[in-house]
Amino acid sequence: MLTMDQIHNIRSRFFEKGENISQIATELNLDWKTVQKYVDRTDFNLPASRTLSKPKFCP
Repeated sequence: MLTMDQIHNIRSRFFEKGENISQIATELNLDWKTVQKYVDRTDFNLPASRTLSKPKFCP
């Protein structure tokens, strides 16, 4: 997982500077799919963890 600074850097290069995904990936030594994921993402909050339920039958 990338830090928020790295994500901000990727998004600013793409949206503000107009660099393409391949160029960003090459310069930051990342896979282009990773760069694409963070360009497309709008919600950066971690998903809420689920609480495990207790089994219905106790031995």
